[in-house]
Amino acid sequence: MVTIHKTNIEKAYDTARTKAKQIHRPVLLSIVEEVDAVDPLSFYYGGNSFHGERFLWKDRDHTITLVGLGAAHILSTDEKEGRFFTVENEWKRFTQESVIVTGDKWAGTGPLLYGGFRFDPLNDNSEEWNQFSTGTFQLPMFMLTKPEKTNYLTMNVICHPDEDERSFHERIRLKEELLANARKAIIPERPEWIGNRDVKPEEWKESVQSVVNRLQKGEMDKVVLARKCEVSFNQQVTSDFVLDNLWKQQPDSFVFSFEWEGSCFIGATPERLVKKTGEEILSTCLAGSIARGNTLESDEKLGEELLEDEKNRYEHHLVVDSIRQALDPFCDTLLIPSTPQLMKLKDIQHLYTPVIGQASENTSLLSLVEKLHPTPALGGVPRDKAMHVIRQEEDMDRGLYAAPIGWIDAYGNGEYAVALRSGLLQGDKAYLYAGCGIVADSEPESEFKETQMKFRPMLRGLGGTVHE
Repeated sequence: MVTIHKTNIEKAYDTARTKAKQIHRPVLLSIVEEVDAVDPLSFYYGGNSFHGERFLWKDRDHTITLVGLGAAHILSTDEKEGRFFTVENEWKRFTQESVIVTGDKWAGTGPLLYGGFRFDPLNDNSEEWNQFSTGTFQLPMFMLTKPEKTNYLTMNVICHPDEDERSFHERIRLKEELLANARKAIIPERPEWIGNRDVKPEEWKESVQSVVNRLQKGEMDKVVLARKCEVSFNQQVTSDFVLDNLWKQQPDSFVFSFEWEGSCFIGATPERLVKKTGEEILSTCLAGSIARGNTLESDEKLGEELLEDEKNRYEHHLVVDSIRQALDPFCDTLLIPSTPQLMKLKDIQHLYTPVIGQASENTSLLSLVEKLHPTPALGGVPRDKAMHVIRQEEDMDRGLYAAPIGWIDAYGNGEYAVALRSGLLQGDKAYLYAGCGIVADSEPESEFKETQMKFRPMLRGLGGTVHE
């Protein structure tokens, strides 16, 4: 990796082309510059000429927003075993050969890989998820990085040994055009909502009861079962207006969009899988749920009920214990509070325990993702048995739902969330997904109602009417 500080752009381009000739393969040139304030959503809307190759990421702590337009490079794998290792190794090789022009190594700038891993590579693919590999990632042509109040624009160019310089100058012109478009971008007209339906609801309840029976026999401690809801529109549904709604309605969640080959995976999830900044590690234990109250008094009462509920506390304990075991070998120090607190969102409140660690030397972000996924909050306990039961009982391809989605930069910084409260936009349909943890004393009807509550953020984001 060659890092050039504030130098002539033409010289950097020549450096990259010369390197490409020397190693006989294309070299990435990544140019980072600070720009005037740009609204992230407007930058996303203004890049609709790249429709199908856009992404957006906003973290739940309001510390960074990323918007990518265009695909300078695609990194994907269909490996079922070793997919995390394959992506990590290829990304390291690719960035080590790159030329980066920057003022400093700001996290979330320069070469950055955005995308996700499928929840279960061993499960059969359904038609709606056919375009997505077991790992699907994009290096954007243009990327806006907004850490709090600063704005950086990264332009990524793949330089070939015998490339015509005119294409590079065209890319610079297009960058200025995108910044100008962002100042006048408007949300495209939204399609008309036709209706929504639960997919195989009775069969799902029967699966819940089947799993409960197995849990009561002591086969496992917990299994997470998910189900699907289908929403129909009168024309193609795009991510723009959905993002606008989620951004406003779910300010304290991770908001994400990932357009890919005619589909868009989109959502607003409360759950961080893992974040790495330098050597600092952050993770989240999130399990155990209850509704919000209509008044402050009823809301506090429900929260206290959740904190004292034996079933939910047990479910939460399984997650905390699992994350501790997964992270401990990779961290010199690990801080986990002894009791959970409440995370209150618009429709639901969860038991929540934050995890802070100091990573050991040479610990990579993707190795942490591999060890953590799926947590007991998404798969079950023990993991392998629970995953086997999910394949038998769920009768659904989760695709990227409940899977790791996020980003990693060339310096090893990055963040992955667990893709809950999410859906897949495809043509005039949207497929929404929600699940819940099943333990020995679970009741099918109660679990079904919990999933209905978890569908609310996306139903509302799609413009539907949600009955409170």
